[in-house]
Amino acid sequence: MQEVIPITTQYDADKCRQWIQDNVDIDFFHAVSDPARSQLLVLLASTGEQTIGEIAAAFPQNRSVISRHLDYLNRFGAVSRRKVGREVLYKANTEAIVAKFEQTTDHMKAVIHKL
Repeated sequence: MQEVIPITTQYDADKCRQWIQDNVDIDFFHAVSDPARSQLLVLLASTGEQTIGEIAAAFPQNRSVISRHLDYLNRFGAVSRRKVGREVLYKANTEAIVAKFEQTTDHMKAVIHKL
């Protein structure tokens, strides 16, 4: 049986941390993993474009809280918004979200295959 050697040296921990910083968009995953924001993404992915009023009606949080969550998701490309007259429509960028997960998975596979 082959011995498993844990990564315990400072060098290895630093190397691992650096790899994650270089290859994983931590801020993006933080944005989409928040429970309220992930529920917003599910709603928008299943319903298509909606106004802030329509979105807020589906959640118990105050409209301003929903707006801040949508702005945060927009900052990382998980949702997009467009103005139509006086209304702002939001939609989930499902292709961009899937692409980000696939990119991260590909990076992880490459590292695992090098071990």
